[in-house]
Amino acid sequence: MLPFRRFWNQLQQILVAEPTTPADSSDTPAPKADATVWDVLKVRYILRNKISRPLPEELVDIILDSAEYWASAEVEMSQGERIVHKDRDQVILKTVPLCYDRASLASSSVPTPLPHRGKYPCRKIIFHISSHDQGGSGNRPRENMYEGSWTWFDTEVIRAAHLKNMYKDDKEQEVLENEGGQVARHFGPENPKLLPRGDKLQSNKAHVSKLQEHHIVWHYLDNVSPDSPEAEEVERMQGRGSLTLDGRGVRELEVGDSIAVWARARFPWWLNRVARARVQIYWAI
Repeated sequence: MLPFRRFWNQLQQILVAEPTTPADSSDTPAPKADATVWDVLKVRYILRNKISRPLPEELVDIILDSAEYWASAEVEMSQGERIVHKDRDQVILKTVPLCYDRASLASSSVPTPLPHRGKYPCRKIIFHISSHDQGGSGNRPRENMYEGSWTWFDTEVIRAAHLKNMYKDDKEQEVLENEGGQVARHFGPENPKLLPRGDKLQSNKAHVSKLQEHHIVWHYLDNVSPDSPEAEEVERMQGRGSLTLDGRGVRELEVGDSIAVWARARFPWWLNRVARARVQIYWAI
């Protein structure tokens, strides 16, 4: 077993003695829950150069991944509550393209990616969604609260989103067809988006008007087989898609890709009411 405790003890001593941000300021910065790009670069430099026995690059990678010391970016849904009606699916948010800064994408036709490690640097994605459907059954508890739920959330990967002019004049642009739900669409029986499937992100509990807090974590080390009893239990008890539990959605995300979160509703009188949504993406440096 690698002596991580010894490495981190040395690292903490060095970090206490040295600033962790590049800015010159007499004010002490407030502590942050997540590391910045600069934080990770600083720690990499320390582990490679400033501890008593500097470490090889490969071991530094292992330590940072084991500690989940990754850079991150966060996006929140704007415009307040969204109400998604039958067949008027909406994109409630799109993440900033992986390993890119929104400001640089808006100001440069040839944006430069942020530091990252490898073609597939994504390590974790956390989705926070507060939502519910239209209610209507007295909110009585049932064995499977997600059975017969026709309001749910899907994800769509926008490949090479950093080349699609997503930002202009400090405003996010639509890059997917009908992503605002302006036009009601007809979903026939052969359309894969007619009903929630195994690749769904999350369903709302059916006929429950109380706001639900969905916290979904995708990790690059996830390895739950979609056809396993465990995946079936997660889908039944948590409302997640069984196909999203094997980590591929994280491992296959490339630099420049963005994730769109769709809110969907089907059949007359069904509503998907979304109060808040937030996504955090973590990548290795």
